[in-house]
Amino acid sequence: MRQGRHDTFGAPVDHPSGARELAGGGSVSLVANTSSAEVVAVKDGESSAPNAETACSEYTPTPLFALDVQGACVTVWPAQSSGNARNHAGEGGEEDDSNRLNHIVYLHVYDGDGLDVLSECQRIGCPPFTLVAIKPACWNDDLTPWECPGLFADDAPFAGHAQDQLRLLEEEIIPQVERECGKPNGARICRTVAGYSLAGLFATWTAFNSSTFSRIASASGSLWYPDFARFVTEAPLARPIDCAYFSLGSKEAKTPSRLLRNVATGTHEVVVAFRSKGVPTQFESNPGNHFKEPALRMAHGITWAISQQVTNR
Repeated sequence: MRQGRHDTFGAPVDHPSGARELAGGGSVSLVANTSSAEVVAVKDGESSAPNAETACSEYTPTPLFALDVQGACVTVWPAQSSGNARNHAGEGGEEDDSNRLNHIVYLHVYDGDGLDVLSECQRIGCPPFTLVAIKPACWNDDLTPWECPGLFADDAPFAGHAQDQLRLLEEEIIPQVERECGKPNGARICRTVAGYSLAGLFATWTAFNSSTFSRIASASGSLWYPDFARFVTEAPLARPIDCAYFSLGSKEAKTPSRLLRNVATGTHEVVVAFRSKGVPTQFESNPGNHFKEPALRMAHGITWAISQQVTNR
């Protein structure tokens, strides 16, 4: 497997001509019976992302349960131990109960139920965690922090409803999920918010608007968003956070969209800002454009984020 390059920002080079961020793809509706944890996927169109059948044939866990919360489809996957997973408590030592963390990753997904990302995490040896995959009711509107024109002339503007999505997450989704999951004896919950593209933008934005999450994983995040880098530079964190991960494809800035051309510069400024705020921050450059291996890129971010030592607790 080819690894990304760390802590390097090349000259802006972007999407292939005509490519659109978040373009195309169908949708998946989840019909859940929480008493039996039975989930039925109903597809209405072709999806560009790997699905549960093709993501990783040898890894097919069963969801704990699924919910529909005000139009958001939520699928909860149990913690899966990988044969390659390392002990991250220390140098090979056992972690005592007082320091044990129960990792829960809240991941917004554009399509599907998060199994493609979970499968990649398991394949690359990620420590066990519970995955909560959230497909928002409206991707472009629910994950953006404020209004913004569409990327192309015929695109609808972004509505900027991130505050409403955060409220839904904190007041509805997280309480329901964690009540159903329970909490292991002696363990403390460590929440990571993660996402790809606009969901990576949302994850980054939460650090300044919520004290719910202690770790961030933004893969190929839409950090081109107008005024966002300046916002991150000037705004205080809502709480001290353990760590933040950012990645970007090496060709993501080569695009006909004037807004998307700022993604490399915006990502660099955000990384610098997080480091200046004292947050242990990792940047990884991946080969290719925005649409290359999104599940694997996201898995790398989640794996790094939940593998870090606790420093701010």
